[in-house]
Amino acid sequence: MNYDFEAVDSYLQSIEYTAIYQSKEENERQKLVFTAYDRLSTYFDEKYLTPKIIGLQTIYMMEGEEEEFAKFKRHGVSSMGLKGMSFSFDITQHVSPDVLAIIQRAMSTKKRSGARVGRLG
Repeated sequence: MNYDFEAVDSYLQSIEYTAIYQSKEENERQKLVFTAYDRLSTYFDEKYLTPKIIGLQTIYMMEGEEEEFAKFKRHGVSSMGLKGMSFSFDITQHVSPDVLAIIQRAMSTKKRSGARVGRLG
């Protein structure tokens, strides 16, 4: 296990739009952060799981649960309709788009930093 709850918690206490997280008791925040870390560790190597990435995933997952869309996605619902509205879900999107962008950028940077071959003239 390679995450630091205090670092993630400090990050989430420092940024805006995290009132949903900040209103929770510490033991619940610890469970939320661990759940986000656990989800991310399913898809990505731990070296990419920084406090910022775990924090962003925590909020993404909490927002999904608050809106109850996460429950539908977990059960494989790809679309649903209500009177006058319809929704389509990307049921493969279990990771925050912001997290994906940060990790993809880190992965592409790491690939480019390999050994260089040169020629002496």
